[in-house]
Amino acid sequence: MKSPLMKAAWSLSRLEKAWYVIRENARTSKSEDVRQEVERFGEDASRNLRSLSSRLSKGTFVFPPAKGVPVPKRTSDGRKTGKFRPIVLASVESRIVQRSILDVLLGVERLKPYAENPHSFGGIRKGEEGLGAVPAAIYAVLAGIGAGAKFVAVADISSFFTRISKDAVTQIIHEATHDDAFTDFFRSAINVELSNLAELREKAEKFPTHDIGVAQGNSLSPLLGNIILHDFDRQMNEGDCRCLRYIDDFIILAPNTGATKARMRKAIKILGELGMVLSPEKSSGGPISISDDFEFLGIELNNGFIRPSRAAQEKLLTKVQGELDASIAAFRKMKSGQPVAKSNSLISTLKRVDGIVQGWGKHYRFCNDERCFANLDIQIAEKIRKYLGAYSSFRRSADDVGGRVIFGLEQLALIDRSPFLWPQGTAPLLEPVPAP
Repeated sequence: MKSPLMKAAWSLSRLEKAWYVIRENARTSKSEDVRQEVERFGEDASRNLRSLSSRLSKGTFVFPPAKGVPVPKRTSDGRKTGKFRPIVLASVESRIVQRSILDVLLGVERLKPYAENPHSFGGIRKGEEGLGAVPAAIYAVLAGIGAGAKFVAVADISSFFTRISKDAVTQIIHEATHDDAFTDFFRSAINVELSNLAELREKAEKFPTHDIGVAQGNSLSPLLGNIILHDFDRQMNEGDCRCLRYIDDFIILAPNTGATKARMRKAIKILGELGMVLSPEKSSGGPISISDDFEFLGIELNNGFIRPSRAAQEKLLTKVQGELDASIAAFRKMKSGQPVAKSNSLISTLKRVDGIVQGWGKHYRFCNDERCFANLDIQIAEKIRKYLGAYSSFRRSADDVGGRVIFGLEQLALIDRSPFLWPQGTAPLLEPVPAP
């Protein structure tokens, strides 16, 4: 008898659902390879998904080797630290299957306590308030303060995903499903084999190719994090303290300094038993009063004010300035006869900046510091004013065609055409007909 969970994972409807998620995530991917691969798959998604479902049902699908990408870690001001995140980029088919497996696991009754953990907010579904991810976590922090917490401590688990035991989480999956075939398939979905080991050289050892460690980039990883830290979350929320976790970041809310310190010692002990340690540069040195300024998940909470962190604000301004600078650099090249890509034109650049600002603002819409947003608007307006001044200068020195190019209006002469041929044996009109 075929495994019902396997059948569910390879069903066309579930694969289609997984594909929609992967396609949406790819739109904001920083990897050009990922975006192009997803675009190619989407050119005939129906046929590709049917093929994938068929190979899964026949047992001929094999997860191909993935690509290891060492993404540099940076400080809050953007400087490289010399460390990196070992991101694993699997093929689009692998990601679809992994997402389908996740969807199946979320429906397993015995796994719901891990997936619906009220103390964990990373990679989970929205709660009853319609909030998810960072907004849900900050909402819970405020609820903890409202319930009487007077002190907090924040911490980050160092290299979290690379410390998760594949064997440990696989055993829990097996105990919850009692399905040998599905468990084996699950294990193959979280195994990591890299196609570019030689290229990575000494960095390869940081990637989770052995039992310890799961891939950062695998849609199953947040659930595996919840599974491995389930007992941590339970113990850390006993008594008069609360501990709220977002993947590898957590915050302790306590009634006094003594309780805060004791709960942090408890966290270090439990994590140590799992082979995990705290990141010293990302963890608070001691209790922080809620009347003081503290940060959690890129959000600054300052005695009533809730605002994006200074680093998040600087990142927005830097990103906006980068788009404007790239456009101005393209305008300068036009003077030496080089073409200006339409993406660097005035219209395209301002549309992109508008999208950046809108997306950033929506991400932080739960913040209440109106003065912070007003100040950012002033700074962005000043950057745009200078950009428009530079554009005007280049526009005055350009001819009519060049002016249209940098503005972003299409030129009829440059539009691809497929002109009809004049019939043979007749004299074609060689001179253009003058405009009326």
